[in-house]
Amino acid sequence: MYDLVIVGAGSGGYEGALYAHRRGMKVALVELSPETVGGNCLNRGCIPSKYMRHGAYMLDKFQKLPEYGIFLKGYDLNMQRLKKGREKVVLTIRENFKKFAEHLKIPIFYGKGVLKDANTVVVGPEGIELKAKYILLATGSSTASVGDLVPDGRYIFDTDQIWSLEDFPKRILILGGGAVGVEFAYIFRMYGSEVVLVELKDRLLPSADIPEESSRYLARKLKKIGVDIRLKTTLKGWEVAGSQVKAFLSDDSEVQADLILLGVGRKPNTEGIGLEQLGIEKDSKGFVKVNQFCQTNIPNIYACGDITSPLMLAHKSMYEAKVAISHILGDKDTVRNERLVPKIIYSAYEIASVGLTEDQAEEEGYEVKVGVVSFVPNPKAMDDGENEGFVRLVASEDGKILGCHILGPHAGELLHQVLHLMKADLGVDFLSKAMYSHPSLSESIVQAGMEVHFGPITWAKRH
Repeated sequence: MYDLVIVGAGSGGYEGALYAHRRGMKVALVELSPETVGGNCLNRGCIPSKYMRHGAYMLDKFQKLPEYGIFLKGYDLNMQRLKKGREKVVLTIRENFKKFAEHLKIPIFYGKGVLKDANTVVVGPEGIELKAKYILLATGSSTASVGDLVPDGRYIFDTDQIWSLEDFPKRILILGGGAVGVEFAYIFRMYGSEVVLVELKDRLLPSADIPEESSRYLARKLKKIGVDIRLKTTLKGWEVAGSQVKAFLSDDSEVQADLILLGVGRKPNTEGIGLEQLGIEKDSKGFVKVNQFCQTNIPNIYACGDITSPLMLAHKSMYEAKVAISHILGDKDTVRNERLVPKIIYSAYEIASVGLTEDQAEEEGYEVKVGVVSFVPNPKAMDDGENEGFVRLVASEDGKILGCHILGPHAGELLHQVLHLMKADLGVDFLSKAMYSHPSLSESIVQAGMEVHFGPITWAKRH
């Protein structure tokens, strides 16, 4: 009998296993195979894509080397060497986790985990039965297809298959201008591919959680590096044309490309794991219904990550696993709060958001005060040759920080400073008195706090 059995050893599952062990629980993991430990993020998602994005970023920086007195004589691109480096990182992380789990005596049972009853998980195909006081479901998500666009790994690729490419495509059509689409558009463009990026909505990153200003900045930069962006456009049909694909778009244009990449979302892995037999409630889209403690309608069964909501982020899964385990151990203070989940997009810029946008705050009835500080005059950003973008701080009239949106260098790292202020309920008055090192990118955050707390400096009275 285990204290906790976790179904799924992806981001949420392995973080949950380590946290449960740390808290003194006897825990076991169930995962499909030794090759899938680490889940989608490690094996087919954020880790390999960030490796490639860093290569694209270095190519971007390479073009600025003459400004630093460095003149190199060109470069060659090699997909095989890129794949080798990328796969080495993925394999190292995966194997290190398996070794660490073994060292901690956390067993991993390989096979599909299915709920038999509220205290039993059956692991196929051998039918091993694991008994537990509590169960945490962390089964993740799978790629979603659109219409008759069935990924075949030849002409139509999804984000699970794109890693099999043996060479850089000469031309690629990417469907979807969300986080996945804009990241791969930047990667392939910087690695020399012609890129056509198609988005149904009227802007890139068409999420209410991302300010329109961020979308506008990104679109401008992607166009500048040569990405062909088609907004308010869909794919009407396609056909094979020799060794290529001919796509027919709703703007009456035709695009010939080596392949089409689907960047159009994912679906929760909640089918075939025994939820229906136990009566565990799901919503109309297949997500498991959970309360603020990640608890399902069966009190000793919890769920975390991609199966709890459309906000499919590895760190959300990791945090929710800790919320669930904390609640199991009697903690009522640690709760899930999607408003405080940081959202980071890696494309031609890093784009980071947490909390409310200005529009969302006004819709909720706040009298909004906004502090915006540009990276253009920031000395550290100028030294680094990356003085583009901004920090946008959204606050209520009484100084409560409601949200923060950063576009520019290392935005994903900078955002956490504001996230922790929000969680601790420390407002702009506290932020405006903080001391930051100089020169630093972080100075822009305290300046944004002062813009809100004291008012924009350009409005200061002249005496």
